Amino acid sequence: MKKLLVLPVLALFLISFQANAQSNNKEVQKEVTSKDVKTVTLKLTGITCAGCSNAIYNALKEVDGVLEHSVEYPGDIAVIEFDDSKTSIKALKLIIEEKGFKAEVVKNKV
Repeated sequence: MKKLLVLPVLALFLISFQANAQSNNKEVQKEVTSKDVKTVTLKLTGITCAGCSNAIYNALKEVDGVLEHSVEYPGDIAVIEFDDSKTSIKALKLIIEEKGFKAEVVKNKV
C-alpha cells in the first residue's frame, strides 16, 4: 500500500522539476532576441583548405556573444550573428587575425 502512495508523490516531484527547467529556457530566449543582436559578413583571405575554415569556425564558437556563425570554404566568407553588448566586429576580426587570416567587412546588418 505504501508503494502505491510513493509513486504518485514521486511523479509529482519529477514533474515540478521539469516545469522549472522549461521556465528557465524562456528567459534565455528573451536575452537572445534583444536589440543588441547584429549580423556581419566578413570576406576572409588566407584560407587554403577546409581545415582553415574549421579553425576559424572553432575560434568563433568560443567567443562570448557569438550566437550563430558560418564559415564558407570555398567562398571565403564568414557570416556572424552576435550580441553587440558582449563583443564587437573589431574583436571578431581580431580573433580571426590571431588564427593567421585576414577579415574585411563586406556587409553589416543592424
